[in-house]
Amino acid sequence: MSIEKLNKPERSDQERIDVLKELFPEAFTDGTFNLEILKEELHILDLSSEKDGFYELKWPGKVEAKKLAAKPFTGSLYPMKHEGINVENTRNILIEGENLEVLRILQKSYREQVKFIYIDPPYNTGNDFIYEDEYKESVQSYLLKTGQADEEGVLTSNPKSSGRFHTNWLNMMYPRLRLAKFLLKKEGVIAIHIDEHEQSNLELLMNEIFGEENRLGHIIWDKRNPKGDATGIAYQHESILVYARNKDYLLAKHEIKRPKRNAEKMIRKAKELFSKLGKTSLPDDLQEVAQKYTLPKSILEEHIKEYDLDAVNEEYKKWLQTQDDLSGGEAAYKCIDENGDVYRPVSMAWPNKKQAPDHYFIPLIHPQTKKTCAIPQRGWRNPPSTMRKLLEENKILFGKDEKTIPNRKYLLKEYLYENIPSILRYGGSDVDLFNKLGLPFENPKPYRFAMDMIHFFTEEDDIILDFFAGSGTTGHAVYELNEKYHTRRRFILVQVPEETAKNSAARKSGFNTISQITKKRLMEAATCIKQRGAVSDCGFKVFGLGKTNIRQWSDFDGDRIEELEEQFDYSPLVPGWNEENVITELLLVQGFPLDSNREVLKNVRYNKVWKITHDRVDYSLYICLDKKLEEHTANDLIPFKGDVLIVLDDAVTDTLKMILSETLNVKTL
Repeated sequence: MSIEKLNKPERSDQERIDVLKELFPEAFTDGTFNLEILKEELHILDLSSEKDGFYELKWPGKVEAKKLAAKPFTGSLYPMKHEGINVENTRNILIEGENLEVLRILQKSYREQVKFIYIDPPYNTGNDFIYEDEYKESVQSYLLKTGQADEEGVLTSNPKSSGRFHTNWLNMMYPRLRLAKFLLKKEGVIAIHIDEHEQSNLELLMNEIFGEENRLGHIIWDKRNPKGDATGIAYQHESILVYARNKDYLLAKHEIKRPKRNAEKMIRKAKELFSKLGKTSLPDDLQEVAQKYTLPKSILEEHIKEYDLDAVNEEYKKWLQTQDDLSGGEAAYKCIDENGDVYRPVSMAWPNKKQAPDHYFIPLIHPQTKKTCAIPQRGWRNPPSTMRKLLEENKILFGKDEKTIPNRKYLLKEYLYENIPSILRYGGSDVDLFNKLGLPFENPKPYRFAMDMIHFFTEEDDIILDFFAGSGTTGHAVYELNEKYHTRRRFILVQVPEETAKNSAARKSGFNTISQITKKRLMEAATCIKQRGAVSDCGFKVFGLGKTNIRQWSDFDGDRIEELEEQFDYSPLVPGWNEENVITELLLVQGFPLDSNREVLKNVRYNKVWKITHDRVDYSLYICLDKKLEEHTANDLIPFKGDVLIVLDDAVTDTLKMILSETLNVKTL
């Protein structure tokens, strides 16, 4: 979206404000528009000056972090041959490289294409900060800026304490989150794991970047195991901050719900018990005795009872009590009706303290006594038309007589989804799984928990991005989710090739970098799923982060004019360039995703021409890196109208450019 759109006369004032909020949420602090912040974002103010007077999150280095977010990319991605699984057909991507530069590179190809960003960044505990970006200050520079030191020395007794500690983390997170936001679809969601060290700072940072009005909530992950090394309060939870790119747009398209985890299991159990209806059986305790001893037939017959609906419900309730992982909403469905459906009774009383309108007091007639039933003190929750419909559908529960106020009957099969609660309890661990797979990695996030989070916010064919991939939990979760629900979700994982500690278990096991563990985990997870007969996409392509293959104009010394002359006489590609790497770089620049189809055209006789297509891009891209483009090739390409052709500038004559331009959008290097 360009800033010029704001000046279109057909836009209303509110539409202009909405556009500003989308582009510059930082300028709407405390719900009001702040012109000074907008000027700063537009670089109208001197960014080197610090100004007070309005509410915002400030820290030393923030200006530099903003500049870093706006910095253009200088690198490129290249396919890593002999890495990955099913690379020809998979749509899953693993990128090995520093995530800030990768996020810059992905801006054109994946802008507003990602449905869910799910990250578990460094928690800043003091031991895991590894993203040292170029704006990071020296200790003395920081102390001077924050008033903790003067030109002669340190003024405080603890100069390396939390101030700079938090600053470095904020400077690391800000540009990454700023870039990540623009990769999200308009209805996209981002969820970030964090612990107590930076939770409060992250919330303020997210409010600034995404806008407080787009905050979906704060989830507490109860891990059911308090930290044993705590010196104060022993935390047994982590926080997950959840924000939408545009909350109003998201809620207009989707409900924020989750499937009831045990609903299908509960319905299956009810069906099993209901199938016994009308049959005869012994009580459970007598069945155990009868299995051990041979009892007289007369004793058995005396205790044999017909299995009626009361017995079905009694046994179902006993079974529910043995299920310790039911949510409160699930546990309320503790009854089975005459059709074998699981249901719960719900009050139909008017929910407000103020009394309902008069027509909400029409009484119901008890089906047995034929007398009017008691009415809630403030009236019914529903109007008469709804009450009649509920009666017709047999969804009103009457008591044994008219003295009991009727309830509404909610069938579990009609309410398989529930609101996502603010507390998620999961105490499981993947440590045993990692030991089985031979993967040395400390504190891996449980993939089953990640499956739930991804399932909450994504659908059939969505893209999930994790640019702090770690051991690859997000990718593993997507594999399992697709296999379980027969969906086609796909992931993009980014992991910096951080070296493992020299004496660590990982290094001793042959893993020199964390990204090697990521790849191994994805391979092992895919193998396990395929052994279960999986038919979903369990592959992944691997790309590395490297330097650009296209030569850039460089600054030259004004006293050495020969340097400028050299720049007019050079190949546009760097020495030693690799063809597939160049193709990858060019398709990204043109806005094609990394999982685009690539093929060398067989019907083109005199040149090697690559054709790039993707179902999300409405045109094809043709690339020829030959030193000369033959006229015959031009004739072969003419039928492809509206597509883009990229060639070396010296490879085509002006005449040929004109011929090609009649049907193709020709771009030269």
